[in-house]
Amino acid sequence: MYSLKETISNKHKRKKLNIKGSFDIGYIILILGILIFLIRFMGTINKYDQLSRFAHINLLNYSMPVVKVQIFDENNINDDDISLKNVILESIGLKGISAYKIIGKELGVFYNGLQKFFTDSPIANIKPFSLKKESIATVSEEELAELNKVSPAYDESLKKLLDNSKPEVLILHTHAIENYAEVGELTTDSNFNVVGVGEILAKELEEGYGISVIHDKTNHSISYNDSYKRSNETLNSYLQEYGDFKLIIDLHRDSVTNKDAVTINLNNQNLARLMFVLAENSDRYAANLELANKLLNISNSLFPGLMRNNYIYPVGATAINYSLSDNFILIEVGSNVNEAQEAKLSAKYIARIVAEYINGQ
Repeated sequence: MYSLKETISNKHKRKKLNIKGSFDIGYIILILGILIFLIRFMGTINKYDQLSRFAHINLLNYSMPVVKVQIFDENNINDDDISLKNVILESIGLKGISAYKIIGKELGVFYNGLQKFFTDSPIANIKPFSLKKESIATVSEEELAELNKVSPAYDESLKKLLDNSKPEVLILHTHAIENYAEVGELTTDSNFNVVGVGEILAKELEEGYGISVIHDKTNHSISYNDSYKRSNETLNSYLQEYGDFKLIIDLHRDSVTNKDAVTINLNNQNLARLMFVLAENSDRYAANLELANKLLNISNSLFPGLMRNNYIYPVGATAINYSLSDNFILIEVGSNVNEAQEAKLSAKYIARIVAEYINGQ
């Protein structure tokens, strides 16, 4: 049996041996690292005629400043890139690191095997971003002028005195970010989505026909799958505040690839064609269908070809909104292949159809 004193002594000895062993390994790694660096350092110096001389001068300047004062003339060194710092960086493989080199080495799409891609010059395949006028969708002065003109669809005899005390029409958008062709993707820019079409429709109804409108621009598509649930909450809140409306329009646009199927020329204007969508599983389907047919008949009578048809879903998510009112209608104004201007011009034709339905009765 070992005594307590002997046991403690042995532990201390083992600890000292372990510490010594770890220091020995550390020293060996450090010495090897220094040797490898010196070998690379000397190899780098010997690569360049001028660099060899300049590196040695720098070493002398750092160790013996008097040398720099007495004999050093920077004008004798022609290569601005030569310095002790760059020699060290090149020796450890860090000289000339740039974003272009990293991209070129890591992303094969930018690499074509040419050495020029790994110089300090920008990669030829990568062009700096520049904002071009043609890259931005804009509404031209000609389009604005056309929208501000009185529409061929307008009938002044249908105008009445505007009364804002009781809104007659509610316009909302379950899919407020549905876009038109200019932007090519869903957008919150009302210049190029269905909200912008709703703005034209609301303005035409109020200013042109004296029909009071609430235009709700809420983006219900924050979560696309929950869009109808969100718009249902919005619609419910308006019905609780105002009671029923004479007409509730959920304004959308369709998605098709054939532009000819959704475009018509009327009165020398290209217009986005319209379609009513109904849900057969609505609790008020019979009333919804009757409303759609009345509007369809007005449109076909005034503007043949503007309407595509009534599209009836056997089962549709729209049913939750249809079921809240007999006066609910979903209108598709053109498609993603139509230009926004075509859809906006169609909004004035929708206003005439609505005015015939509300004011013409």
